[in-house]
This record gives sequence, C-alpha cells and structure tokens, in this order.
Amino acid sequence: MIDANSQFFAILTNVGLAKQANADALGIPWKITDMGLGDANLDEVADPPNPVPSPTQTKLINEWRRRPLNQLKIDPTNPAIIIAEQIIPADEGGRWIREIGLYDEAGDLVAVANCAPSYKPLLSQGSGRTQVVRMNFIVSNAGNITLKIDPAVVLASRAYVDAAILEVLPANKTAGEFTRVKVNNRGVVVSGDNPDTLAGMGIKNSYTKAEVESMIVLGGPMVGALKAQMYVAAASAVATLAAVEVVVQDIGGKSYRLKDFSQVVNLTSVVKGLGAMDVGAAPVSGYVALYALYNPTANLRSLMAVNATLVIAPTLCAGVMPEGYTASAFLTVVPTDESGLFKPVLVEGRQVTFNAIAAYGGNSALAVIPLSLAGAVPLNAVEVEGFFSVSSSANGTISFDVYATETGLGLKRNTASVIGGGTNSQNFEKLPIVTPQRVYLSTSNSTGGVPSYTLNINGYRV
Repeated sequence: MIDANSQFFAILTNVGLAKQANADALGIPWKITDMGLGDANLDEVADPPNPVPSPTQTKLINEWRRRPLNQLKIDPTNPAIIIAEQIIPADEGGRWIREIGLYDEAGDLVAVANCAPSYKPLLSQGSGRTQVVRMNFIVSNAGNITLKIDPAVVLASRAYVDAAILEVLPANKTAGEFTRVKVNNRGVVVSGDNPDTLAGMGIKNSYTKAEVESMIVLGGPMVGALKAQMYVAAASAVATLAAVEVVVQDIGGKSYRLKDFSQVVNLTSVVKGLGAMDVGAAPVSGYVALYALYNPTANLRSLMAVNATLVIAPTLCAGVMPEGYTASAFLTVVPTDESGLFKPVLVEGRQVTFNAIAAYGGNSALAVIPLSLAGAVPLNAVEVEGFFSVSSSANGTISFDVYATETGLGLKRNTASVIGGGTNSQNFEKLPIVTPQRVYLSTSNSTGGVPSYTLNINGYRV
C-alpha cells in the first residue's frame, strides 16, 4: 500500500556500479541506451505493494515497455546527478508505471528506481496523453557517461527542442519590436528596422495625399470616383465610364470600395435601370447625371443615367434604384444633343470637356449683366472654362470682362489694343460658378468703331 511515508529513489545496480568504476578507471565511455518501465505486478493483484529498488536486481519485476532514451544529461544544479528521460507517445500504454530501469548498450540493467504509481492511458480509453518519464540517479563521476540513441526512433520533449533551438539561434542580436525584418536562408532574423513611411516599407498600392483629397467631397461623405474617365468621340447612345476606384454609399452611411470600376450605359435602351436611364427617355438638349450603383448582397455593380437637366444631382442617387442595389455614388453630369444622345465629350475626374458652345455674342456696352449658361453647363457645374474674344471696326482699346458674381468676384478679363477689323481671343479657366448656370458680363470700348464681343464655353467641373 502506498502512503505518505513511502520513499521513492533511484540507485545504480551492482552491475551498474561495476561498469561505472570500469569506465572511470579506463577512461572509456559508458553508454546508457534504453529505459524500461514496469508495473511491479507479476501476480496482477488489485493493489500491489510499491517495489523497493535493490542493487542486486538484474531486471525489473514486471517490465512491460523498453525503448531508447530521449535524453541523458547532467543536472545543471548538481553535477553528481544524471537525468534520464523517455517519452511515451499517446498511442502506447494501458498499464501502470511503478518501476523504472536503465539499460546500457550491452542490455544490462545498470540503474533502477521506484516511483509513485502512475497510470498511462491509451487513446482508445478516452484519455490519451503523451507522458514524460524521468529518472534522477547519483553517480561518482558523470564524465564518462554518454547517451547512445537512434534519433529516428525516439521522440523529443518540448523542453529539449526549446533548448536545442536556443543553442543554434544567434545570441548577439538586438532585442526589440520591428515593423520590417530581414531573415537568412534558414529563417533566422538577422536584422530589423522601423521605416516611418509607406515607401520605406515598399508599399506601392496606397493613395497619395492628392488622390485622397480628390476623392473627398467637401462638406459631404467620401463618395465618388478616383481617376474617372469617359470619352465619347461622336454623338452616341452608348458610353463607358471607368475609374481606378469608386466609393459608393447607402442611405445609412455604409460605404463600399469598388476597385477597377468599368461600366457601360446606353441612353436609348428600352429596358430601364441598370446600364440605362433610370426611367423614361434621355433628355433632349439637356443633361444626364451618371451614378455608380452597387448591390452588396450579390456583389454586383452597374452604371445608371438620371435626368439632371432641371435639378442638381445629389451625391447619392435620387433616381429609381433597381432592386437589390442599395449603394450609389455621383460620378459626373454630361450633356445630351437634340436627339437625346451623348454629345462628344471627355470626362476626366470631375472635369468635363466638349466642343465650344457660343454662350454670348453682341456689340453693346454692358454694365455687369447676368448671363445664363444653361445651354452650356449643368446645374451641378461649380467652375467653367472657355475663351472670349473682342474686335472692333476701328483701331483702339477694347475690353470684355466675365465675373463669378455681380460684385466682380472671380474676374476674367480680355483687354486688348486692336487694329480695325482685328480680333483678340483669350482662354480662361476655373471661373467659379456661384449661382448655378450663371456668370456676369461687362464691356468697354474706346476704339470709336463698332465693337464685337463673343464668349465660348468648352468645359466645366462638377
């Protein structure tokens, strides 16, 4: 019966003592190779007594397992103590462990120990585990004791592996946290650093500050297209709009990023909605707003046109949304001709360029009068560009001014000294539109002849 007074210990057998003495005297290695385990229960009784190791033993009382050692080492705290270790896999067992023996390469029992009874279960018993068995025994000289194993037939304990790894890893490296490291061909970190820029990290698929700013709609959510482009060479019902990325949003504020966006829209399609007008026919000599649409459930994207002739197209689509499409983004507004087709146009981002349209022509003296640009730019236009010309039938100085407001803000001026019958033209760009579709004009003439003033529009920004 095992109780609190039981003693557990390991000793060298008489054979073991003789072999160690021989190894010490001759200076030859003494190779311990195997560990045996037994249950000390030959009679298979229910509660066998705990065995007491004897130096005269040449075998265990009832050995049921013998395998090569996994490790044999000197105790780091006491050089007179040898530690032997063996690992029992999870698929072996179903027996008690009460006695332990060590064998040398000649097969002789050289050390024996008892231990607190331990049951090693099998996986099939529902409690399989890998178990480590160790024996610590005292010797007079540990210098000639060596381990002889076949590494192909034994398991290594985690502690052994950890120690082995530490032995091969370099110890002269700087400790710390690094965002970028360099490893050698064996997977060992040899250096590390902390770049403070995306370029330093080698990241190329990020946005620049300018690109991010181009995606932000001031006063609104970050919705729209990055590097959008659409080119219509001649009047057409069909056009393709492409963008590096489009950010769409639903009415709840949830956003989605659509990479490599490229979709077709047909203004004359009989079927309305996806890839067409939302409802009805395209406006004649008007404007259509183009929206990116997204169905997050089916991961589908499309392009849709909405009549924007008489309204300012909002950031999110206010047209009739197709079923399942809950997110959208305003991309641009483009003009249509007298047949309801796209006019020849180039869209680059928020900029729309087209063939010049004559917005004004006259020869009167003007004192800051309003001019409607409804025939040239949509209600969504926030800037306009083009060119204006002055001429006279006589020599002299003549001037033509265009303003963003009636108080003279945003002035664009063409003042010239002309020869009778000659014309002077100047381009202008980025003239702000404060009141939708409206600018202001003024003229002056000191030539003494009949003047002529013309204003042409060939682009706008929305």
